Amino acid sequence: MARRRENHYFWGSFVLEWFHHLRDSNFVASDYRVLFYLCEEMKGDDNTAYIKQKEIAAKLHMDKGNVSKSITRLREKQFIVKVQNGYMINPHLFYVGKRKDGRESLRETFDETLEENGVKTIFYLNEDEHALEVNEE
Repeated sequence: MARRRENHYFWGSFVLEWFHHLRDSNFVASDYRVLFYLCEEMKGDDNTAYIKQKEIAAKLHMDKGNVSKSITRLREKQFIVKVQNGYMINPHLFYVGKRKDGRESLRETFDETLEENGVKTIFYLNEDEHALEVNEE
C-alpha cells in the first residue's frame, strides 16, 4: 500500500518560462536538490518551507556548508526568499493549488519581503498576458 504524505498537494504549477532561468542560472547539482526539496516541503497556503538549513542538510545527506551556498545562490536568483522560520519559494515561478486571488497575494508578500531587504524584484508573472516578465537590470 502506498504511503500518503500529510498536507501535501497532488499538483503544482511551474511557470514554463522559469525553466529557461533554471537552465541559465549557473547552478550546481546541489542547488537543484535544495530547490526541489524546498518545493516539495513548502506549504500550499503560503509557498513557504518551514525548515532550517541543518534539517535540509540532514534530509538530503549534504554538508551544511554546501546547503548554505545553495541557499545563497537560490536567494541571489530570487527563486526563494528567507522568511521567519524558513524559505518562501517565488510564487511568480511556482505555486500549488491556489485560486488566482490567492496567488496574487502570495506574489505581493514575496515582493514586499524582497523590498524590505533592499532588493528589486526580478520576476513578475502577468497572468492576464500569460507571460513571465523579467527585469534583470
